Parts: sequence; C-alpha cells; structure tokens
Amino acid sequence: MAQLFKIERDGQMAFFDNYGIPYDDDDSILIDNTDGVYNGCLMEFKLNISNLNAVLFQAIKYLSRMRVKGESVPRTILLVSLNTEEVYVYKSDDYEEDIHKIYIGAASRDNAGFAAKKYGEKVDYSNIVGSDRVRHLLKKNRTTEEKYLPISIDENCIVGWAERYYRENPKASKGDFLGDDTGTQVKLTGEIREPKHFKGLIKPYTGRTNEKFRYLMDCLNDRLSKKDLGAFYTPMPYCRKAAELVQMAVERVPDGNDYIILDRCAGTGNLEEALIGLYDRNGDELISHCIVSTYEYYEYKVLQERIGDKVRHIIPPTEKDVDYGNGKVLNADAMSEEYINNPIIRQYVDDDKCTVILFENPPYGEATTVQTHKNNNEFRSSFKKSYLISQMKREVTGVASNDMTNIFIWSSFKYYLRKETDSLILFSPLKYWKLWHLVSRKPIDGFVCNRKHFHASPSAVGCILFANQNSNDKRMHLPVYDINPDGEISYICNVAIQQTNSLPSALYDKRTFKDDIKSKVVCGFDGYEDSCKKTSIKPIYNNNIIGYLIATGATFENPRLTLNMMRVPIYNGHGFYLRNDNYIEKLPLFVAGKYPIEDNWWENGTVYKSSDGGDTYTHDSEFLKSCLVFAGLSYYNKCLSFRGSDGRDYQNELCFDNTNSPLALQDLNKMVLNEDEKDLVDTWNHVLEEAKKCDGYDSHWNWGVYQITKELNTFHEEGIGNSKKKVPDHVELNGYLVTLRDKLKAYYKKYITPKLFEYELLK
Repeated sequence: MAQLFKIERDGQMAFFDNYGIPYDDDDSILIDNTDGVYNGCLMEFKLNISNLNAVLFQAIKYLSRMRVKGESVPRTILLVSLNTEEVYVYKSDDYEEDIHKIYIGAASRDNAGFAAKKYGEKVDYSNIVGSDRVRHLLKKNRTTEEKYLPISIDENCIVGWAERYYRENPKASKGDFLGDDTGTQVKLTGEIREPKHFKGLIKPYTGRTNEKFRYLMDCLNDRLSKKDLGAFYTPMPYCRKAAELVQMAVERVPDGNDYIILDRCAGTGNLEEALIGLYDRNGDELISHCIVSTYEYYEYKVLQERIGDKVRHIIPPTEKDVDYGNGKVLNADAMSEEYINNPIIRQYVDDDKCTVILFENPPYGEATTVQTHKNNNEFRSSFKKSYLISQMKREVTGVASNDMTNIFIWSSFKYYLRKETDSLILFSPLKYWKLWHLVSRKPIDGFVCNRKHFHASPSAVGCILFANQNSNDKRMHLPVYDINPDGEISYICNVAIQQTNSLPSALYDKRTFKDDIKSKVVCGFDGYEDSCKKTSIKPIYNNNIIGYLIATGATFENPRLTLNMMRVPIYNGHGFYLRNDNYIEKLPLFVAGKYPIEDNWWENGTVYKSSDGGDTYTHDSEFLKSCLVFAGLSYYNKCLSFRGSDGRDYQNELCFDNTNSPLALQDLNKMVLNEDEKDLVDTWNHVLEEAKKCDGYDSHWNWGVYQITKELNTFHEEGIGNSKKKVPDHVELNGYLVTLRDKLKAYYKKYITPKLFEYELLK
C-alpha cells in the first residue's frame, strides 16, 4: 500500500531518495523555485493531481523563466502525483510556443483555463515495472539533444544567455556571442547564429541584423567591455521627457542660426529616437539636426540601421569609413584628439551662425572602483592614456578625472560649447555638480530619474538642461520621476539639490600624543584582528584610544569601504583615532553615514555627506546625546572586545554593557534620557540579559550589539533546497535584537535626521 503523505515536501524528498537524486550535493537540482531539475527532466510534485492542465501550466511557466535566465530547458516534464504514485510524462517540444511566452507573477497562480495536450505516457511507479520506467526517464547517459529543448533567442532571453556565455567563456567578447555578417569590413558569425558552446541548447538566430536587440546592447557586453564602455542605455520614457528639454534648447537658438544636436555616445540611439516627430519653429524635424556616434562596433551597426537615414550625420558616415579594432570604432572614440578635430563636427562648432546643443548620456566608469582594480587593469591603463584625460588634468586637479562621465562633461565646455545660446542636456549622476563643481553654467530645467531603469541599481540620475552662461547657482530644485509598470512617467516629488564643499574627513581628529606608541594590531572590515593583511598605515596604541573611525567620501557608494567604526584601525587606514576626551563630538560623522539612503531611491545621489556646517553641531548637547545613543546601540558599530596578538586586552568602550561599565555607558549615565531613549536602553538590557545566557558569553569582556549578533545570536538551518530556513538558536535574544533594530531606526528618523541636515552633516 502506498505511503500517504500529508506534506508535499516529505513526498518529494522520499521520491528523491528512492531514485538516488542527490539534492543535498547538487545545487543545480532545486533551482528557480522549481520542485527539481535533473538530467533534462523538470519535476513538479503534488500530493494528488486533480487538474493536469493547471499543474502542467505551472511547469511551463518554470521552463519559460529558465529560458529567460539562460538556463538549459529540460525536454521532459514529469508531473508526480505522490499519494497515487503516478507520473504523467510530457514533452516540452509540444509546448514550445508556450515556453517562449513571458509570464508575470507566481508560477503557481492563475493557472486555470490552460488546455494541455494528451500526456505522452502515464507511469504507475508503485510496481516494479513502473518504477524502472521512472528510473529510465531520469537516467544520466543521454545526449544533450535528448535532454534539452533548443530554444529560440529573442529580446526576452538574450541577456540571460549572454551572461551565461561570458560566465562560461571568460575571454569571449560581444562579437563572439552576437556576431554580425552584414559588415563590409568586419564579418563575425557569432554564437547565437552558429551555436557551438550552446549546441543543442539554442537554435541559430536567423535575424539579418542585431537591430532587434538595440535596447539591450549595453547588457550584452562582456563584463570588461561594460567597464570600458560605461552604460549607454537610456529608457525611452526618460528619453521622451528629456526631449522636452531639447525643445527648450532649440527655442534658444537665435533666429537665422543653424543648429546641431550632438551626441558623442549615442549607443543605439534611444535619445535620438525620442526626437522623431518633434519639430522646430521652422518645421524641421529635430532628429534631422542630430550628429551621432558610438564607440562600440555592434552598437554602431544598430545605430546606422535604426536612425542613420534620419540624422544629419553619423560618425563615421559609412562602414567603409570605420577604423575597426577589437570590437570598437576607433575613429568614433570621443576621448581621442582625432574625434575633437573631426571635420564633420568642427564645421558646425566653428561656425558663428550655428548653435551647438549637446544631448548625451555619457558612459559612466570610474578607474578607481574596487571591481576595476580587481578585474580590469587594462581598462584603467587605456582610460588614463586617453587624450581628453591628459588635457583635463591640466585644468582640473583632484580625482574628478577618474570618472569617465566627468571627462565628457568637462570636454563639452572645453571643445564644443562656445556661444551663450549653446546648451548641454545631460543625463548623469549628480556628483559632477554637487561635489566636483565641474559645471558653473546656468541650469534652466531638468528632472531626476531612477537609475534602476538604466540596467543599474536604484539611485538618482539627473537630466539637466544647462545654458552656456556662467552662473553662481549652488542649489537646484528638480522634480523626481519614476517609471510605472505601464511604462509611463510618474511624478514622485520635488527635491532641492545643493552643492557640497567640504568632505566629512575635514572633521577628522588629527592630533598625536607624546605617549602614542607603535602597534602592530589592525583589523579587517569585520572588526576582527587580521594579521595577514598588508597594512598601509602605521598603527599606534594609547590608553586614550577607544576606537578608529573611517568616514570618507561624500556619497553613499561603497559603504563597506567609506564608513567603519572599529576598536583598532583597519589595515588600509583612511580614518582617525577616537580618543576618550572628544569621541562624543566625532560620533556624528559615523551617525551621518548611517542615514537610511535606501529608503528613498532619489536620495541616493541627491543627498551627500559633508562638513559644510563645521563644528556647529558640537554645541548641541541633545544632538550629541542622540548620536551617542545611536552609535552605542547600532549593529554597524563594529568595536569588539578581544585579546590582541600583542597580549593586550582591547575592551569595547563604545557600548552600553553594564557588566564592566565601559566609557560610553559612563557618559550616557551623566545625561538625561527622554522616554524613547529610556525605552531603547531597556530593550538593550533585555538583549544583554539574554546574551548572558548563551554558552559563548564571557563576563570579562564588554559586549556590544555587533559582537553579540556575530558570536552569540547563532542560527541553524531547517528544511532542504529552496525551503531551507535559518532558525535562531536563541529565539528570545534574536527577537530583542530585531526589536532594538526597529526602534533604533525610528529613533534615528525622529531625533537625528532633522539635525543632520540642519548642521549640514547631510546636504
């Protein structure tokens, strides 16, 4: 008699165990929320299957998502009815059209109404013959063609397959993947047109050109090329909104003047497409005044096909004129001296009766980012050797020239915009204006958009129209727009964007003391001592040192690198020592860096850290108290108690452990707490009480939230595969830590946030 299962997962595991499916050892089996993928079979389990149509449709949705992600699509579908011990076998080939559709929402929902074809076979695996048949279906020794359905490449799945291709072929380029045999100089077949690596997994793509993938071209670059090229893609709803700014710029063209709209980094032409159907006062279509170019060869091909017959000029004019090298159009490199002197462009720039409008989303790529250092020294080398960067460094000091966007912005005014009626319409993160002050021209209009829609993480990107007129404006007011699920622009709010002048590091404590002595104890980014790292500082020890604080940079990018508070210095430095006589005055630098920038995407890029208000904040005792409370209870305070390799005990003095009375607690006890602060301290005391019950607790040390969380609030896993859950070993302790975190967040918003802006620690 068949075992009756009450829980589907129990039956699933019994099935896997019975047929030797190694779900614990093979991460490729329980993937993408499926019930299992093994040897070309997609399995879907139910306790009892009462509606084959609905269950099969659920499986087809899974296969559709696997195709989109660039995963091999199983050719066999097994619907398993556990309590009746029956397997219904379907072939994916019969549902190829359905697998190539896109489905929104959970695969298990809205499955009524689907009409399945007759299953290929029905297997009763309660007997030895049926069980043998199931084992045969799951056997390993089948060819790729037998196991997988070759899928068609389209705009929905090409990014997933491209990322897989580059992952499995690290040295491959876009040309190797896409190819294009329409060129007169360059002909490459490409993986999608003649699958070799993906033979049997994808069908040859038969499209004549790559124009179909124009909106995704930047995503299809291999990772190193993405660093080289930056991000070209601009979503069409924002392009249409930006076209309104172009119309404003055209209105500024003096009567009798010609004008050009120049885009040196047009990608596949999204910005320009938005100008189709828009006309100036003379009846000219705006796109007919455009001059466009792009550095990436396959984008050039799409750009030529897409709008080549609509624009005034494309650089270079034809493929015969292309100077090709390593997937690039070398004579369309906007950072080269050759490009600046391009006679097609210069005839307009040098014409006193021609107005120049630059309309661009420049490539973004910093030569100093962690990934660039780690992955692409070749990019850093070529970037640093470009003609424009050498010229910019003669006039602009500091690290602004490390950002490719800044090169484009600086060169706009240096080489192209000459007259007051010239204009710049620029898509870019706002650092160039807020921090680097690269543009001192008059802002006329603009808006803030969500970088999430640019194939990036959510943050603010400005699109601003600048007149080529000098301006002392230090503040801009811009509307914020997102893109809703219908693909339409949605107004969110208005924001004030202010320039910043001083970095938080201007408030560092740079004092030295006669009794400072050399030390060898440094820590890593987790706060624990790390003697293996190569130190780039000369650490010191003093009894008056209670911590080390890093608060570098104005933006909230790379928070792991730019904001840290530890008991001893981090091996790579960039911070300062917290001393027992003034640490309270320095804690606001840490607190400002923990502003919840992720709560509103538009603040990530419009709100910066600064020290423009100087030390004014130090005269507000209530604010200093609030910062002490937050810092003492924050998980991100990574001060630890430990015995160093030098034999010294390093106690955490920046916590409120009442066992050994650390300095922060002594100072807190001298202050008058409000009701919210008393509640926070009370919750902390519950945390400490539960922590003392844990086996790892040692009363010799001062314990803070971070060390308790890392060392005492342990977890174990329950379940298997995608159903695995982390379960706390100490439920009460974990609960109080979660409560403390939530209360501290509310406290920050109520007491700290307004004063951070008031004292210009945030701006």
